[in-house]
Amino acid sequence: MRVATLCRTELGKRHVRLDPAFYVGRALVRSTMNAKSNRHVRLSDIVDSIHDGARLPSAASGVPMLRLNNVRTCELAMDGLTQVNGSAAKWVNVRAGDVLFTRAAQPFRAAAVQPGAPTELAVSSELTIIRPRPAVLPEFLAAVLCTPTLNQILRDLAYRGTSSALPRLRLPDIQRLPIPLPPRSLQESIGKQYQLAVQLTTDARAEINAVALAIHNEINCRVSAVGPYSRAIEVRRFAVPDRWDVPFTRGRVLREFLVSAACMRPLLDLAKPGTSSLRGLSEDEAMFVIQADDVNDATFLVEGGEHRPLADLSSRMRQRLEVGDVLMCTTGSGDQVAYLDEGFGGQPILGSATFTTLRFTETPRVFAVTLSHPMVRQQLRLLSSGSVQRFVNKRDLDELLVPVLGQVWREDFETRLTRAMQRRREALLARTALIESADDYLREAMP
Repeated sequence: MRVATLCRTELGKRHVRLDPAFYVGRALVRSTMNAKSNRHVRLSDIVDSIHDGARLPSAASGVPMLRLNNVRTCELAMDGLTQVNGSAAKWVNVRAGDVLFTRAAQPFRAAAVQPGAPTELAVSSELTIIRPRPAVLPEFLAAVLCTPTLNQILRDLAYRGTSSALPRLRLPDIQRLPIPLPPRSLQESIGKQYQLAVQLTTDARAEINAVALAIHNEINCRVSAVGPYSRAIEVRRFAVPDRWDVPFTRGRVLREFLVSAACMRPLLDLAKPGTSSLRGLSEDEAMFVIQADDVNDATFLVEGGEHRPLADLSSRMRQRLEVGDVLMCTTGSGDQVAYLDEGFGGQPILGSATFTTLRFTETPRVFAVTLSHPMVRQQLRLLSSGSVQRFVNKRDLDELLVPVLGQVWREDFETRLTRAMQRRREALLARTALIESADDYLREAMP
């Protein structure tokens, strides 16, 4: 049991926070810094500067910007960067050796900027640029900021007392963080583990991207005979009794053109939907929970999740998942598609209602990549509805047309994807070992 004590005199002050978790975290930070041991220093003492990201307007061309989804645990994804107008406001340019920290997401994560980054690179307001001094390796600092021990303190400091508020760390809270400063040899050891994880990640992602590009090119060759349709469409009111919106009607016209290709088949003929039954599960049973943020759309894998009791989950976390399922996000932007591989076997798994669960009888990895094809993405965008948050009605998915390659092609691509995804799992295991090494030292240094 953790207890925080607040003096009565402080209650009369303005802007005093009354959430106990914040004071528990602050008390732990103070006790760590006031201990007799000199193994800890403040984060502000070992960095040259800490900068906030900038709010810059989007542009057709300009400065590339890193956002929240580009920073993962000890991993920085440079693909899919958005372009912003760099002359609209002041911003700090990112350079090699910086540590990017997400202070508006849980779990909080950080990644070191490796050499070869663009000469001009901005970050969004959800990220913080930490520029360590030469005595501190950026890879070591990034690994420490991702450890579970430090994340517990960060969660307390970011707690707001209400579940609807966005947990967000303030800059003074970050500057006061206690960081253990180990010998240079230990920093270099963790740095080598970091570089190994980065290299394995780069190789695995390059292999997955090559196979995905080959699948998309093969699909393009088979549907190239389908001609473009006109943007001007005339539809009479009585012809569309169920929905009367232009995007949905354009989607139907598009599917009428695509159905002429021999390789296009309805999704209902290829996969069965998952079940949402929780029969046989008790309220106290620990479940492995998967949400949209746990999906890496660049690797088509579920790479995160957490264990939580069933009683603590909301009504939207009631979708039963199994190994081999393909998860397709049908809420919001809908870009996440992932295959639930064997790394999560042997435990009950639940997914968010954001996903639509599809169970293919064969080559599920290939179909996961197929669902990311621009032709399928365009159909999903035209099927979506909603003024505040866009979503796709699961019954409308029966009309979705999916390109299907021949069995020999699919089996070959399935083998290649299986090998590439296994390499990605090796990279994730190397990253886990890196975090554990940093966390072991952090727990040993904590009072």
